[in-house]
Amino acid sequence: MDLPVQWEKARDLTPAQALKMLFEDFKPNTRRAYSRVFVDFQKWASIQNLEDLKKLNSLTILEYKAFLKNQGKKPASINQTMSALRKVFKVLTEFEYLPSNPFKSTIIRNEKVSDVSNKGSLRVAQLNAMMEANAREPYDRRVGDLMRKRNGLLLRFLYFTAARRGEVADLCWQDLLQDGAFHVAVIRNTKSGIPQRLKIRQELYEELQEWKEILRNHGLEEAWVFISLGFRTRGQKMTGKGVNDVIVRLGKAIGMDISAHYLRHTAITLALEMGESLQKVQAYARHSSANTTIRYYHDQEILRKNPTDSLPRI
Repeated sequence: MDLPVQWEKARDLTPAQALKMLFEDFKPNTRRAYSRVFVDFQKWASIQNLEDLKKLNSLTILEYKAFLKNQGKKPASINQTMSALRKVFKVLTEFEYLPSNPFKSTIIRNEKVSDVSNKGSLRVAQLNAMMEANAREPYDRRVGDLMRKRNGLLLRFLYFTAARRGEVADLCWQDLLQDGAFHVAVIRNTKSGIPQRLKIRQELYEELQEWKEILRNHGLEEAWVFISLGFRTRGQKMTGKGVNDVIVRLGKAIGMDISAHYLRHTAITLALEMGESLQKVQAYARHSSANTTIRYYHDQEILRKNPTDSLPRI
C-alpha cells in the first residue's frame, strides 16, 4: 500500500513500507480500497509530510467524519472509511512514526446502523422463483443445458454457504474435502486473506459431484468448479463479475434488481430468524465482529446445529 507523498526515512522502514507490510496479505481490491481511503483523507487534511501527520488529533478525524456525512455518505461507507483509517494510524503509531495514535475509538464511534435490517434479504419464495426462471431462461441452445445446471448450482451454493462471489469464482475441485462425516470447501482467497472452511450440505455436495461428472462428459475437466461457458472463454474460471452477472440475470427474470450478495445476506438473515445463535451465525458468515452479524437480525435463541442445516431447501 503506497502513500501519495514521499516521507523521509525515519528508521529501517519508511511509513509506506510499514503500511505495505500491514496490507500485503490483503486481497488486491482491499489494498486498493484502503489506499484510496487514506489518499482521500490526506487530500482533505492537506497532509504533505510526516510532520503534518504528527499534528493530527481525534478532533480532525471527527471533522472528516462529519464531512463525509455532509457529503451524503451512507453509515456503512463511513464506518468502512473509519476502519481503514484506524488500521493505518495503528501501524504508523506502532512503528513509532507517530508519537501517539490520533484515532481514539472511544471518541470516534461507528455510525448507527439499524440492528434489525432485512434490506438485501430475499424470501424463500423468491429464491424458488429464480430457480424456476433459470429452468425456462432462453440461454443459447448450444450450451443451454450446461448453463441451466451451472447457474442453478451456483445459486444454491451462494445461498447455502453464504460465500462471497469472488470466493465462489476462485473455488477449485481440490478445495472440496472430506472432514470426518462432513464435506467442506476450503476458501483460500478470503476477504481477511486467511483460508477458511465452509460446511457443504450433503445434497449440495452430491449435486457438485454430479456437475463434475457432467463437465467430464463434455470434455471440460478443469481445475475450477464454476467455469465460463462462453465460446471465447469456455473452460476458463468464472470471474466474480461473471458470478454476479448470473444472479443479476435471474433476478431480473423475476422482476428484481439484485446482486450475488443478496444470497449471502438471505442465508445469514434466515439462519438467525430460524433460531441459530449469534455466535454460530457470526462464524458461519465469517464476520470478524458480532456487530456486523447483528445488523442482519437480533435477540435470537441459541441452537446447537450448524446454521446451514436450518436453511429451507430450494
